[in-house]
Amino acid sequence: MSNPQPYESSEKKTHILIVDDDAMIRRLFGGRLTTLGYEIMYASDGNEGRETARRFHPDLVLMDENMPVMDGMEAISRMKSEKETKDIPIILFTNEDLSMEAEKVTKEFKADAYVHKSAEFSVLAKTIKDLLEKKK
Repeated sequence: MSNPQPYESSEKKTHILIVDDDAMIRRLFGGRLTTLGYEIMYASDGNEGRETARRFHPDLVLMDENMPVMDGMEAISRMKSEKETKDIPIILFTNEDLSMEAEKVTKEFKADAYVHKSAEFSVLAKTIKDLLEKKK
């Protein structure tokens, strides 16, 4: 019997795809989520996010709303209707204040949750944890 090498892990890493056109936002939140043990992937617009999700099947997606090429709402709607990505939890992660209509918007576009970018990081972390546990 051989002992596993220190760099080997039997635990599967949880992969999160951050889709945002702002490179600083991607790095900031990607870095914070990495400290929680998540593996992070990035895309800079909704179309690239859809393609990345189809190819790599992340465990969860953080989707910005306002982006070039394809906005987050359209990307979420398409991902939730595509066989390869329909079961991936998606958090609408935006600076838009949707607090009054968050429930309506998340249902309409089939997002699994909404978190404002200015919310405490603990709110984002808890939302991610809750959605991942619900997915299992």
